[in-house]
Amino acid sequence: MNVDIMTITICGILLLLAAVTPMCNGLFRRPRSFHMQAGADVSAAPTAHATALPAISIVMTTHDMACELERNLPLLLAQDYKPGFEIIVVDESSTDRTDDVLTMLKHKHPNLYTTFIPKSSHYLSRRKLALTIGIKAAKHEWVILTDADCRPESERWLTTMATHCTDENDIVLGYTNYEHNSKRFYRFERMLNACYLMRKAQKSVAYRYNGNNMAMRKSVFMNRNGFLKNLKYLRGEYDFIVNEYAEKGRTAVATHPDSFIRQDCPSSKTWNNSHLFYMETRRHLDRSLSYRLLFDADTALLHINYIIDVALATCALLIWNNIVIAAVATLCIAITAFIRAFIAARTMRMFGERISPITIPLMEMRMMWQNAWFMLRHRISDKYDFIRR
Repeated sequence: MNVDIMTITICGILLLLAAVTPMCNGLFRRPRSFHMQAGADVSAAPTAHATALPAISIVMTTHDMACELERNLPLLLAQDYKPGFEIIVVDESSTDRTDDVLTMLKHKHPNLYTTFIPKSSHYLSRRKLALTIGIKAAKHEWVILTDADCRPESERWLTTMATHCTDENDIVLGYTNYEHNSKRFYRFERMLNACYLMRKAQKSVAYRYNGNNMAMRKSVFMNRNGFLKNLKYLRGEYDFIVNEYAEKGRTAVATHPDSFIRQDCPSSKTWNNSHLFYMETRRHLDRSLSYRLLFDADTALLHINYIIDVALATCALLIWNNIVIAAVATLCIAITAFIRAFIAARTMRMFGERISPITIPLMEMRMMWQNAWFMLRHRISDKYDFIRR
Protein backbone atom coordinates (compact mmCIF):
# COMPACT_ATOMS: atom_id res chain seq x y z
CA MET A 1 0.00 0.00 0.00
CA ASN A 2 1.50 3.32 -1.11
CA VAL A 3 1.32 6.29 1.24
CA ASP A 4 1.53 9.61 -0.63
CA ILE A 5 2.46 13.05 0.60
CA MET A 6 -1.16 14.13 1.00
CA THR A 7 -1.89 11.18 3.28
CA ILE A 8 1.18 11.88 5.40
CA THR A 9 0.27 15.59 5.65
CA ILE A 10 -3.34 14.92 6.63
CA CYS A 11 -2.33 12.32 9.20
CA GLY A 12 0.26 14.70 10.66
CA ILE A 13 -2.31 17.48 11.01
CA LEU A 14 -4.77 15.10 12.66
CA LEU A 15 -2.19 13.90 15.17
CA LEU A 16 -1.15 17.50 15.92
CA LEU A 17 -4.77 18.51 16.57
CA ALA A 18 -5.28 15.47 18.79
CA ALA A 19 -2.25 16.45 20.88
CA VAL A 20 -2.78 20.22 21.05
CA THR A 21 -6.54 20.85 21.30
CA PRO A 22 -6.97 19.06 24.67
CA MET A 23 -4.63 21.68 26.17
CA CYS A 24 -7.14 24.38 25.20
CA ASN A 25 -9.22 23.42 28.16
CA GLY A 26 -10.20 25.01 31.46
CA LEU A 27 -9.35 21.81 33.29
CA PHE A 28 -5.81 21.99 31.90
CA ARG A 29 -5.48 25.65 32.89
CA ARG A 30 -6.71 24.91 36.40
CA PRO A 31 -5.79 27.27 39.25
CA ARG A 32 -2.44 26.89 40.95
CA SER A 33 -2.86 24.42 43.79
CA PHE A 34 -2.28 25.36 47.43
CA HIS A 35 1.29 24.00 47.65
CA MET A 36 2.29 26.19 44.67
CA GLN A 37 1.07 29.42 46.28
CA ALA A 38 3.32 31.31 48.64
CA GLY A 39 1.92 31.29 52.13
CA ALA A 40 -1.10 29.22 51.21
CA ASP A 41 -0.05 25.85 52.60
CA VAL A 42 -1.48 25.68 56.09
CA SER A 43 -1.28 21.91 56.31
CA ALA A 44 1.97 21.93 58.23
CA ALA A 45 0.97 23.87 61.33
CA PRO A 46 -2.06 26.12 61.01
CA THR A 47 -2.33 26.53 64.76
CA ALA A 48 1.18 27.98 64.89
CA HIS A 49 -0.07 31.07 63.07
CA ALA A 50 -3.48 31.21 64.74
CA THR A 51 -2.63 34.34 66.73
CA ALA A 52 -1.93 36.20 63.47
CA LEU A 53 -5.24 35.26 61.91
CA PRO A 54 -8.17 37.69 62.13
CA ALA A 55 -11.45 37.12 63.91
CA ILE A 56 -14.13 36.21 61.36
CA SER A 57 -17.83 36.92 60.87
CA ILE A 58 -19.78 34.31 58.88
CA VAL A 59 -22.95 35.62 57.25
CA MET A 60 -25.68 33.55 55.65
CA THR A 61 -29.29 34.10 54.66
CA THR A 62 -32.12 31.60 54.84
CA HIS A 63 -35.69 31.23 53.68
CA ASP A 64 -37.68 28.13 54.63
CA MET A 65 -34.51 26.05 55.05
CA ALA A 66 -34.99 24.69 58.56
CA CYS A 67 -33.80 21.20 57.63
CA GLU A 68 -30.67 22.53 55.95
CA LEU A 69 -29.86 24.74 58.94
CA GLU A 70 -30.40 21.85 61.34
CA ARG A 71 -28.01 19.70 59.32
CA ASN A 72 -25.28 22.14 58.33
CA LEU A 73 -25.17 25.01 60.83
CA PRO A 74 -23.80 22.83 63.70
CA LEU A 75 -20.83 21.93 61.45
CA LEU A 76 -20.05 25.61 61.00
CA LEU A 77 -20.43 26.28 64.71
CA ALA A 78 -18.06 23.40 65.47
CA GLN A 79 -15.14 24.99 63.61
CA ASP A 80 -11.85 24.91 65.51
CA TYR A 81 -10.76 28.53 65.18
CA LYS A 82 -8.76 30.05 68.02
CA PRO A 83 -9.01 33.78 67.08
CA GLY A 84 -12.79 33.54 67.42
CA PHE A 85 -15.73 33.83 65.06
CA GLU A 86 -19.40 34.69 64.97
CA ILE A 87 -22.19 33.45 62.71
CA ILE A 88 -24.97 35.80 61.66
CA VAL A 89 -28.08 34.23 60.10
CA VAL A 90 -30.51 36.58 58.39
CA ASP A 91 -33.98 35.09 58.02
CA GLU A 92 -35.93 36.17 54.93
CA SER A 93 -39.31 35.81 56.70
CA SER A 94 -39.39 32.02 56.75
CA THR A 95 -42.67 30.21 57.37
CA ASP A 96 -41.26 26.82 58.44
CA ARG A 97 -39.37 25.74 61.59
CA THR A 98 -36.44 28.06 60.92
CA ASP A 99 -37.05 30.22 63.98
CA ASP A 100 -37.28 27.15 66.27
CA VAL A 101 -34.04 25.69 64.91
CA LEU A 102 -32.17 28.96 65.31
CA THR A 103 -33.51 29.52 68.82
CA MET A 104 -32.39 26.03 69.88
CA LEU A 105 -28.89 26.52 68.46
CA LYS A 106 -28.53 29.99 69.99
CA HIS A 107 -29.01 28.50 73.46
CA LYS A 108 -26.00 26.24 72.86
CA HIS A 109 -23.78 28.66 70.93
CA PRO A 110 -23.37 32.24 72.17
CA ASN A 111 -21.53 33.20 68.97
CA LEU A 112 -24.66 32.61 66.87
CA TYR A 113 -26.72 35.70 66.12
CA THR A 114 -29.93 36.05 64.14
CA THR A 115 -31.93 38.82 62.55
CA PHE A 116 -34.57 39.07 59.83
CA ILE A 117 -35.95 41.19 57.02
CA PRO A 118 -39.68 42.08 56.98
CA LYS A 119 -42.11 40.60 54.48
CA SER A 120 -42.97 44.09 53.26
CA SER A 121 -39.65 44.57 51.45
CA HIS A 122 -40.41 45.32 47.78
CA TYR A 123 -38.65 46.53 44.62
CA LEU A 124 -35.29 45.05 45.56
CA SER A 125 -33.70 41.63 45.95
CA ARG A 126 -34.60 40.25 49.37
CA ARG A 127 -31.49 38.09 49.37
CA LYS A 128 -29.19 41.03 48.64
CA LEU A 129 -30.98 43.06 51.31
CA ALA A 130 -30.53 40.21 53.79
CA LEU A 131 -26.81 39.92 52.99
CA THR A 132 -26.39 43.68 53.38
CA ILE A 133 -28.04 43.56 56.81
CA GLY A 134 -25.84 40.64 57.85
CA ILE A 135 -22.62 42.26 56.66
CA LYS A 136 -23.52 45.55 58.32
CA ALA A 137 -24.17 43.69 61.60
CA ALA A 138 -20.82 41.87 61.46
CA LYS A 139 -18.41 42.79 64.27
CA HIS A 140 -15.27 41.88 62.36
CA GLU A 141 -13.52 43.26 59.28
CA TRP A 142 -13.35 39.92 57.47
CA VAL A 143 -16.71 38.40 56.54
CA ILE A 144 -17.29 34.98 54.97
CA LEU A 145 -20.45 34.55 52.93
CA THR A 146 -21.96 31.08 52.63
CA ASP A 147 -25.41 29.46 52.54
CA ALA A 148 -27.61 27.33 54.74
CA ASP A 149 -27.42 24.35 52.36
CA CYS A 150 -23.60 24.26 52.55
CA ARG A 151 -21.25 22.46 54.92
CA PRO A 152 -17.46 22.65 55.31
CA GLU A 153 -15.38 19.63 54.35
CA SER A 154 -13.12 20.05 57.38
CA GLU A 155 -13.24 21.48 60.90
CA ARG A 156 -10.23 23.56 59.80
CA TRP A 157 -12.17 25.20 56.99
CA LEU A 158 -12.30 28.55 58.76
CA THR A 159 -8.61 28.45 59.64
CA THR A 160 -7.67 27.60 56.06
CA MET A 161 -9.80 30.35 54.56
CA ALA A 162 -8.55 32.88 57.12
CA THR A 163 -4.93 32.17 56.12
CA HIS A 164 -5.63 34.20 52.98
CA CYS A 165 -7.27 37.07 54.88
CA THR A 166 -4.16 39.25 54.84
CA ASP A 167 -3.39 42.92 54.30
CA GLU A 168 -2.66 42.16 50.64
CA ASN A 169 -6.13 40.80 49.86
CA ASP A 170 -9.68 42.13 49.78
CA ILE A 171 -11.48 38.99 48.56
CA VAL A 172 -10.84 35.27 49.02
CA LEU A 173 -12.53 32.72 46.77
CA GLY A 174 -12.90 29.15 48.03
CA TYR A 175 -13.99 26.07 46.11
CA THR A 176 -17.60 24.89 46.31
CA ASN A 177 -19.22 21.93 44.62
CA TYR A 178 -22.32 19.83 45.10
CA GLU A 179 -22.44 16.73 47.27
CA HIS A 180 -20.82 13.63 45.79
CA ASN A 181 -24.22 11.99 45.29
CA SER A 182 -25.38 14.83 43.02
CA LYS A 183 -25.65 14.31 39.27
CA ARG A 184 -22.18 13.97 37.83
CA PHE A 185 -22.78 16.58 35.14
CA TYR A 186 -23.78 19.13 37.79
CA ARG A 187 -20.50 18.52 39.60
CA PHE A 188 -18.44 18.47 36.41
CA GLU A 189 -19.88 21.75 35.15
CA ARG A 190 -19.29 23.49 38.46
CA MET A 191 -15.72 22.23 38.67
CA LEU A 192 -14.97 23.33 35.09
CA ASN A 193 -16.42 26.81 35.65
CA ALA A 194 -14.50 27.10 38.94
CA CYS A 195 -11.26 26.35 37.08
CA TYR A 196 -11.89 29.15 34.60
CA LEU A 197 -12.95 31.65 37.27
CA MET A 198 -10.26 30.85 39.83
CA ARG A 199 -7.50 30.90 37.22
CA LYS A 200 -8.68 34.27 35.93
CA ALA A 201 -8.67 35.62 39.49
CA GLN A 202 -5.07 34.44 39.90
CA LYS A 203 -3.85 35.73 36.53
CA SER A 204 -5.65 39.09 36.20
CA VAL A 205 -8.86 40.57 37.66
CA ALA A 206 -11.55 38.20 38.93
CA TYR A 207 -14.65 38.14 36.71
CA ARG A 208 -17.31 36.53 38.91
CA TYR A 209 -17.73 33.69 41.42
CA ASN A 210 -19.80 30.51 41.10
CA GLY A 211 -19.48 29.18 44.65
CA ASN A 212 -20.84 29.72 48.17
CA ASN A 213 -17.56 30.13 50.01
CA MET A 214 -16.24 33.67 49.77
CA ALA A 215 -14.44 35.93 52.24
CA MET A 216 -14.34 39.69 51.84
CA ARG A 217 -13.55 42.84 53.74
CA LYS A 218 -16.57 44.47 55.34
CA SER A 219 -15.05 47.93 54.81
CA VAL A 220 -14.74 47.41 51.05
CA PHE A 221 -18.37 46.36 50.77
CA MET A 222 -19.76 49.13 52.98
CA ASN A 223 -17.55 51.99 51.73
CA ARG A 224 -18.45 51.25 48.11
CA ASN A 225 -22.21 51.05 48.71
CA GLY A 226 -22.66 47.28 48.66
CA PHE A 227 -25.31 46.11 46.19
CA LEU A 228 -26.59 49.62 45.43
CA LYS A 229 -25.97 49.34 41.67
CA ASN A 230 -27.68 45.97 41.25
CA LEU A 231 -30.15 45.69 44.12
CA LYS A 232 -33.14 45.22 41.83
CA TYR A 233 -31.77 42.01 40.26
CA LEU A 234 -33.06 38.98 42.13
CA ARG A 235 -29.89 36.87 41.93
CA GLY A 236 -26.19 37.11 41.21
CA GLU A 237 -25.07 38.38 44.61
CA TYR A 238 -21.68 36.63 44.56
CA ASP A 239 -21.14 37.51 40.90
CA PHE A 240 -21.83 41.20 41.43
CA ILE A 241 -19.60 41.46 44.52
CA VAL A 242 -16.59 39.96 42.77
CA ASN A 243 -17.16 41.73 39.47
CA GLU A 244 -17.51 45.14 41.09
CA TYR A 245 -15.01 44.97 43.95
CA ALA A 246 -12.21 42.68 42.78
CA GLU A 247 -8.90 44.36 41.95
CA LYS A 248 -5.85 42.90 40.29
CA GLY A 249 -3.53 41.27 42.79
CA ARG A 250 -5.96 41.64 45.68
CA THR A 251 -8.08 38.51 45.18
CA ALA A 252 -6.79 35.26 46.66
CA VAL A 253 -7.87 31.75 45.69
CA ALA A 254 -8.06 29.07 48.39
CA THR A 255 -7.39 25.62 46.93
CA HIS A 256 -6.30 23.67 50.00
CA PRO A 257 -8.69 20.70 50.48
CA ASP A 258 -9.53 21.93 53.99
CA SER A 259 -11.02 25.10 52.48
CA PHE A 260 -13.63 23.27 50.39
CA ILE A 261 -17.38 23.46 50.96
CA ARG A 262 -20.06 21.03 49.79
CA GLN A 263 -23.53 22.18 48.83
CA ASP A 264 -26.65 20.03 49.04
CA CYS A 265 -27.76 18.40 45.81
CA PRO A 266 -30.01 20.87 43.92
CA SER A 267 -33.32 19.95 42.40
CA SER A 268 -33.62 20.07 38.62
CA LYS A 269 -35.76 23.19 38.93
CA THR A 270 -33.21 24.95 41.15
CA TRP A 271 -30.34 24.01 38.85
CA ASN A 272 -32.18 25.19 35.73
CA ASN A 273 -33.24 28.46 37.37
CA SER A 274 -29.68 29.20 38.45
CA HIS A 275 -28.57 29.01 34.82
CA LEU A 276 -31.37 31.23 33.59
CA PHE A 277 -30.61 33.82 36.26
CA TYR A 278 -26.94 33.73 35.30
CA MET A 279 -27.85 34.46 31.66
CA GLU A 280 -29.48 37.65 32.94
CA THR A 281 -26.73 38.49 35.45
CA ARG A 282 -23.89 38.28 32.97
CA ARG A 283 -25.49 41.00 30.84
CA HIS A 284 -24.66 43.44 33.64
CA LEU A 285 -21.12 42.29 34.47
CA ASP A 286 -17.90 43.97 33.35
CA ARG A 287 -15.07 42.00 31.71
CA SER A 288 -17.49 39.49 30.19
CA LEU A 289 -15.99 39.57 26.69
CA SER A 290 -12.52 38.25 27.49
CA TYR A 291 -13.87 35.51 29.75
CA ARG A 292 -16.50 34.32 27.30
CA LEU A 293 -14.10 34.47 24.32
CA LEU A 294 -11.71 32.08 26.08
CA PHE A 295 -14.48 29.69 27.06
CA ASP A 296 -16.06 29.79 23.60
CA ALA A 297 -12.70 29.30 21.88
CA ASP A 298 -11.94 26.23 23.99
CA THR A 299 -15.39 24.79 23.27
CA ALA A 300 -15.11 25.52 19.54
CA LEU A 301 -11.71 23.82 19.26
CA LEU A 302 -13.09 20.79 21.08
CA HIS A 303 -15.87 20.40 18.50
CA ILE A 304 -13.72 21.32 15.49
CA ASN A 305 -11.22 18.61 16.38
CA TYR A 306 -13.87 15.89 16.61
CA ILE A 307 -15.71 17.14 13.49
CA ILE A 308 -12.51 17.07 11.41
CA ASP A 309 -11.68 13.57 12.63
CA VAL A 310 -15.14 12.20 11.84
CA ALA A 311 -15.37 14.01 8.49
CA LEU A 312 -11.98 12.83 7.26
CA ALA A 313 -12.56 9.27 8.45
CA THR A 314 -15.88 9.22 6.57
CA CYS A 315 -14.41 10.71 3.39
CA ALA A 316 -11.41 8.38 3.53
CA LEU A 317 -13.63 5.32 3.68
CA LEU A 318 -16.45 6.33 1.35
CA ILE A 319 -14.75 8.58 -1.23
CA TRP A 320 -10.97 8.29 -1.19
CA ASN A 321 -10.71 4.62 -0.28
CA ASN A 322 -7.79 5.52 1.99
CA ILE A 323 -7.57 3.14 4.94
CA VAL A 324 -4.58 4.95 6.45
CA ILE A 325 -6.36 8.30 6.89
CA ALA A 326 -9.47 6.56 8.20
CA ALA A 327 -7.42 4.61 10.76
CA VAL A 328 -5.43 7.64 11.89
CA ALA A 329 -8.57 9.80 12.18
CA THR A 330 -10.23 7.13 14.32
CA LEU A 331 -7.09 6.81 16.42
CA CYS A 332 -7.01 10.59 16.92
CA ILE A 333 -10.55 10.56 18.32
CA ALA A 334 -9.41 8.02 20.89
CA ILE A 335 -6.20 9.96 21.63
CA THR A 336 -8.12 13.22 22.15
CA ALA A 337 -10.64 11.57 24.46
CA PHE A 338 -7.87 9.86 26.45
CA ILE A 339 -5.85 13.07 26.93
CA ARG A 340 -8.94 15.00 27.99
CA ALA A 341 -9.92 12.26 30.43
CA PHE A 342 -6.36 12.22 31.83
CA ILE A 343 -6.35 16.01 32.31
CA ALA A 344 -9.76 15.85 33.98
CA ALA A 345 -8.63 13.06 36.32
CA ARG A 346 -5.71 15.19 37.56
CA THR A 347 -7.98 18.17 38.17
CA MET A 348 -10.55 16.00 39.95
CA ARG A 349 -7.86 14.72 42.32
CA MET A 350 -6.97 18.31 43.13
CA PHE A 351 -10.59 19.15 44.04
CA GLY A 352 -11.55 15.83 45.57
CA GLU A 353 -14.15 15.05 42.91
CA ARG A 354 -15.24 11.54 41.96
CA ILE A 355 -16.45 11.42 38.36
CA SER A 356 -15.61 8.66 35.89
CA PRO A 357 -12.99 10.11 33.48
CA ILE A 358 -14.54 8.06 30.67
CA THR A 359 -17.60 10.33 30.72
CA ILE A 360 -15.62 13.58 30.58
CA PRO A 361 -15.40 14.03 26.75
CA LEU A 362 -19.17 13.70 26.37
CA MET A 363 -19.85 16.12 29.22
CA GLU A 364 -17.40 18.62 27.73
CA MET A 365 -19.30 18.51 24.44
CA ARG A 366 -22.62 18.90 26.24
CA MET A 367 -21.54 22.25 27.71
CA MET A 368 -21.86 24.21 24.45
CA TRP A 369 -25.28 22.87 23.55
CA GLN A 370 -26.59 23.32 27.07
CA ASN A 371 -25.43 26.94 27.16
CA ALA A 372 -27.06 27.57 23.79
CA TRP A 373 -30.32 26.10 25.12
CA PHE A 374 -30.31 28.34 28.20
CA MET A 375 -29.46 31.38 26.06
CA LEU A 376 -32.52 30.63 23.93
CA ARG A 377 -34.75 30.13 26.97
CA HIS A 378 -33.52 33.38 28.47
CA ARG A 379 -34.09 35.26 25.22
CA ILE A 380 -37.76 34.22 25.03
CA SER A 381 -38.45 34.62 28.75
CA ASP A 382 -40.11 37.57 30.45
CA LYS A 383 -37.25 39.83 31.61
CA TYR A 384 -39.37 40.98 34.54
CA ASP A 385 -38.90 37.49 36.01
CA PHE A 386 -35.32 38.46 36.90
CA ILE A 387 -35.96 41.67 38.81
CA ARG A 388 -37.79 42.49 42.01
CA ARG A 389 -41.23 44.01 41.50
